[in-house]
Amino acid sequence: MGRMIKLLSLLLAGLMLTSCGAGLSEGGQEVALFAVNVGKGDALILRVDGYACLIDAGRPYARGRVLSALQAMDVSALDAVFLTHTDGDHAGGLGWLSEGDIPVGAWYAPAYYTGVKDEKHPAVKAAARRGQSVRWLRRGDSVPLGDTGAALRVLAPDRLFDDEDDNNSLVMMLETAQGRMLLTGDMELPEEAVLLGQGDDLSCAVLKVPNHGDDDTVSQAFADAARAKVAVISTDSDEKPGTPDPGVVSRLTTAGATCCVTQDAGLGLDVTLTGGQPAVTAVDIDAPRASGVVIRSVVPGDDLITLRNDGADCDMTGWYLYSDRGNELYAFPAGYVLGAGATVTVGTNSSDDGSYDLLWDDKKVVHKSKRDDIALFDGWGRIVDAMSNGY
Repeated sequence: MGRMIKLLSLLLAGLMLTSCGAGLSEGGQEVALFAVNVGKGDALILRVDGYACLIDAGRPYARGRVLSALQAMDVSALDAVFLTHTDGDHAGGLGWLSEGDIPVGAWYAPAYYTGVKDEKHPAVKAAARRGQSVRWLRRGDSVPLGDTGAALRVLAPDRLFDDEDDNNSLVMMLETAQGRMLLTGDMELPEEAVLLGQGDDLSCAVLKVPNHGDDDTVSQAFADAARAKVAVISTDSDEKPGTPDPGVVSRLTTAGATCCVTQDAGLGLDVTLTGGQPAVTAVDIDAPRASGVVIRSVVPGDDLITLRNDGADCDMTGWYLYSDRGNELYAFPAGYVLGAGATVTVGTNSSDDGSYDLLWDDKKVVHKSKRDDIALFDGWGRIVDAMSNGY
C-alpha cells in the first residue's frame, strides 16, 4: 500500500519538488498550507499573507516537527489556533504549545463535542494556561483572517454526534483571492452525509482529506462534490495500517485529485495556491541525525532517566524526552550542551533531591508497574533513542 501511495504522490511531476525549506506563492496574495508529517495525526499551518494559524497540533511527541515547520514557514507567532476535535492525535500537542512562548491571538474549537468534561476539554485547558478563552464555532460562523480579505467559513458541525467525536469535527472552507481549500478534520461518513445534505458548494482546489484517509470517509458523492485538484492525506501507514485506504484514494483520483501523503515527506507537505492552481512541495529534513547520545537507564519509582553522550559535544536545544504511557514531555533548556563522554540525569518532583541534574517539573512520569517507553527526540522531532521501564 505504501508503495502505491508513493507512486501516486510522484504523479505530481512538475508540481511536486523536494526542498529543505517551505515556499510561498509569488505575486498577489500569498496562500500556503503546511501539512506537517506528524504520523497518524493532524497539524496544519495555514498562512495567508501576514496571517498565520495552526489547525490541530498532533500528539505531544510531534513537538519538534511542528516547531521546525513553523520555522520553515517563518512563523514566530500565531494569530489563532483551531482544534478540530478532541482526539489526542489532533489535540495532544496543545499542552506543550500553550506552555511555551509562541504568542497565540485566539483559540477556536467546535461548539459540539463528546467524551470529555467541559473543564477537561483540551482547547479550554490550553487557552486557560494563557489566561484566554475559547471561541466555540458551529455551522454559519466565519473567521476573518486579519486584514487579508480571506476567511475560514465554518460548514460543520451543526449538531452533536454523541457516539463519535470525529463526527463533531470542525469543517472549514478557506476562501481566498487565490482559491479555496476544504479542511475537514476527522469527519466520518455520518457528518459527511449531513454536510452533503446542506447543499453547499464544496468545490475546492485543495482538500485536506478527513480522518487520515481511513475507510470510513470520502464517499464518491463527496469526492465528486469537492472536485479537488490536490488531496492531502495526513497519516503514517506503519502507525495506522490500512491508511490511506485504497478505496478512498481511488474515489479521489476518479474525481480528478492527485493524492499526496505526509508520510512521503520528511518534514511535511507545503501546498501553495495561486490563481486556483495548487503546487505541492515535499519538504525534507536536511540536518544530519545526531549520533552518540543514548538513554543509559530508566528507573521507575525513583523517576530517573539518565543519558550518556558517546560522541562529540551535543547542543540539545530543542531536544525532548517523551513518556508514552503518560503522554508527558520534557524539553531540554535552550543552550544545554551535553559534553563528549558526559552523562546527565533527568529527575522529577517524585525523585529524591540531589539524585538528578535537570528537573522535569512533573511527578510520577515513569510508570511503576506497567510498560512505559521513554523516547529521546532531537529538535526536528526524530527519535534518537528509546528505552522501556522494564515492564
